[in-house]
Amino acid sequence: MKFTADISFKSQRAQRDELEKIKQYYDTSKEEEVKLLDKPEQFLYELSQISNFAERAQCIIFLSVFSEGITAVHRKVDVINRVSKELLDMITVKEVLGLILAFGNYMNGGNRTRGQADGFGLEILPKLKDVKSRDTRINLVDYVVIYFLRHYDKEAGTDKSVFPLPEPQDFFQASQLKFEDLIKDLRKLKRDLEVLVPYISLLPAALQDFDIHMISVITTE
Repeated sequence: MKFTADISFKSQRAQRDELEKIKQYYDTSKEEEVKLLDKPEQFLYELSQISNFAERAQCIIFLSVFSEGITAVHRKVDVINRVSKELLDMITVKEVLGLILAFGNYMNGGNRTRGQADGFGLEILPKLKDVKSRDTRINLVDYVVIYFLRHYDKEAGTDKSVFPLPEPQDFFQASQLKFEDLIKDLRKLKRDLEVLVPYISLLPAALQDFDIHMISVITTE
């Protein structure tokens, strides 16, 4: 959006020779003749009367871009926070993971080392679907779901039944986020802000000047 806004403002700024001609026309023409100028020329002339217009315009653009940028970062961080909190706080998450551990220990019961595990690495979760029953009709994921619904979810089969894990869409969004990208976005916003800090004091005057010089153009028939 910043790129688009920059182009929009720059495209409205006249070239030096073009602006000189417009100013000369304003200075040497009568009021009625000035009104005959096309709106674009009137617009460019009014912009030229605003001191430090380019710097002020960049400040105004950045106000919008900064707000959108921070909101985007907050939204991404909120997804990670929400999923992390649900994983830590939801009792049903612990119950599902407990079932996976118990079934894993049961299947490895003949092995004293692997059959008495106190936990497991999360990297095994995608592999659960590869563990199939003897008749290959269901896999371990299916069995965990069936067992959970039968023995843990008292509302199973009703509209009160709640998904026992964080929403899959939230999981997916959180998995796509990289902290390096968030840090990069924040650093860019910081750099852009530091560049514009010297111009911030011009904003109130810019708004006032803009009103004074542009209202006549906007309201002209």
